[in-house]
Amino acid sequence: MLTTIVTALILCAAEFLTILLASPMAKPGLVLRFLPEDIREAARDHPAPPKWKQMTAHLLLGLFLLSFLGGIAFLGLDGLRHGYGFWRLTGRFIVTLYLIKLFDIVVQDQWLVMTSGFFRRIFPETRDCAGWHDRSFNNKNQLIRIVVYPFLCMLTAALFLWIKGGAAG
Repeated sequence: MLTTIVTALILCAAEFLTILLASPMAKPGLVLRFLPEDIREAARDHPAPPKWKQMTAHLLLGLFLLSFLGGIAFLGLDGLRHGYGFWRLTGRFIVTLYLIKLFDIVVQDQWLVMTSGFFRRIFPETRDCAGWHDRSFNNKNQLIRIVVYPFLCMLTAALFLWIKGGAAG
């Protein structure tokens, strides 16, 4: 369980760092799609940063995606190495994704977006938008993910067991 929690926390830190570094350099449409509707509307004409900054942001996002997939692969392969079956692997992936989701809701949505003012500094034209105070702006998307995660985790566990079965045969 400790390996699962530590891996999830490392992935949370990597995601948070990626957001902090990539957001100011990314094309506004990429960042704004994660913010409340009135903020997206107010910042729709925000100038895009130079192409080299956008490419750097995409590179950072790509590196995070690779680290996330690497973390999941590590947890799956480590679980197989320790003799985990379908349900233990599924549980490991569920713990990981729910810890990341909890971090996403509490730290990224509620603190970084709503409280810290980080994105208001990137998009100063949105300073007076009501969306900065709508703490429920992302509830529907979060709920969908929370409901879908167990099924995704079962599918991922089955994939690892299938790969193990193919490698053994």
